Amino acid sequence: MKTARVVMCSALLLLLGSACSQAQQSLASTRNGNSSPGSQSASAATIGTGTKDYVPLWLSGTKLGNSKIFQNSGEIGIGTTAPAATLDVNGTVNSATGYRLGGIPFASGSTTLDNLFIGGGGNSTMTGAGNFTFGSGALVKDTTGYYNTAMGISVLSANTTGYGNAAFGADALQLNTTGSINTALGDEALQKNTTGSENTAVGIAALEDNTTGSENTASGYGALFQNTNGAYNVADGLLAGGTNTTGAGNTAIGFAALYNSNTTGSLNTALGYYAGPDAKSTNLKFATAIGAGAVVSQSNALVLGGPLGSGANVNVGIGTATPANVFTIAQGSGQAIADGWATYSSRRWKTNIQTLDGALGKVEQLRGVSYELKANGKHEVGVIAEEVGAVVPEVVTWDKNGTDAQSVDYSRLTALLIEATKEQQVLIREQQEQIKTQRAQIARLASKVKTIQASLKTSGRAGSEVRTVKADLRTVRQ
Repeated sequence: MKTARVVMCSALLLLLGSACSQAQQSLASTRNGNSSPGSQSASAATIGTGTKDYVPLWLSGTKLGNSKIFQNSGEIGIGTTAPAATLDVNGTVNSATGYRLGGIPFASGSTTLDNLFIGGGGNSTMTGAGNFTFGSGALVKDTTGYYNTAMGISVLSANTTGYGNAAFGADALQLNTTGSINTALGDEALQKNTTGSENTAVGIAALEDNTTGSENTASGYGALFQNTNGAYNVADGLLAGGTNTTGAGNTAIGFAALYNSNTTGSLNTALGYYAGPDAKSTNLKFATAIGAGAVVSQSNALVLGGPLGSGANVNVGIGTATPANVFTIAQGSGQAIADGWATYSSRRWKTNIQTLDGALGKVEQLRGVSYELKANGKHEVGVIAEEVGAVVPEVVTWDKNGTDAQSVDYSRLTALLIEATKEQQVLIREQQEQIKTQRAQIARLASKVKTIQASLKTSGRAGSEVRTVKADLRTVRQ
């Protein structure tokens, strides 16, 4: 038993001696500057002081203290004691070449060229300056292109030398190579553009198929989306000008305006919901449709209002905000002038056709007058609408109250004048026939008088026959 105790005491003394020897060696190594924070085991009192959870900082070759790095529960803070992420930096982070995310370049650029690439875009070999990308694959093939802004996945991914482009949205201007000064805002906007320049596309798939067309403006989902090389087109509205491919100089404003059929037609204008040519009228030129649903079906034509029979036909006013008729020029707005004015009048549109009766009597009831306009004092001649309405109400337009007249259709008074003239001509012919008969009677009586006078002259007598013939002649002349 005694022997066992001696052995145990000897073993403990050996272990204690070994531990003291290792501590002395470690301290000596630390003092000689050969120790690291992870391997040193000297006491804080010997090599410096520190604060819990701070990563140590060598203040000198032999002394440790606190750094700005703080670690708490596996989260590291730089400049903060409350890190909210695995690494939380309170301050500015600087990098000479860039940053990677998951091993893939995340942020890079060039201070010399003023290029900045975030999210895996751009490349380190480009020489173009002033480029900015935000999104994977953006501007990855650019060589000398400059002043481009690309935000979104694969935006301007094929661009090489194009400059001044701005694209926002996945695949926007994706295939552009040398096209310049284009603006694309929306997924797939100007996606297939290659060399077209000075285009503006705002909306998903706006100008999506454009390749070489230039100076187009499209605003709205799918606006001008089928345009390939048409130029100088303006489309504002969902699907506006959507089927145009090569047509140029078209203007489409409104939902699906100029959408139907127009592919190569040029210089057309459509303003309003679904305004433009119908499905059967393709590739028009200089055609204009204004108004919701307005349809134009031939070139060199202007149509106002909705399609025929839709109930959406509009009244057009000049100088008035409340046109009561299909076309109204406000009173006092001035005089219109034209080479002619035609009125629909074909027999095929009429029924129960009757010749006007008593036209001459009606004309005799009408009164032509001169007057001065109250609005401007202008002296004119014409008729009084109320007076005409009492005789020929068919040619007078009345207010809603049914009492006050608005206008007279002077052109339709012609029909009344025609029949009145014809009636007058009948009377004139009758009178002419009467005069002709009277002249024949006078001629016969005059001949008879001459015969009697000759007979009396021969006989030397003046009888009752002469007095009778003279009396008859006086009666005929009367």
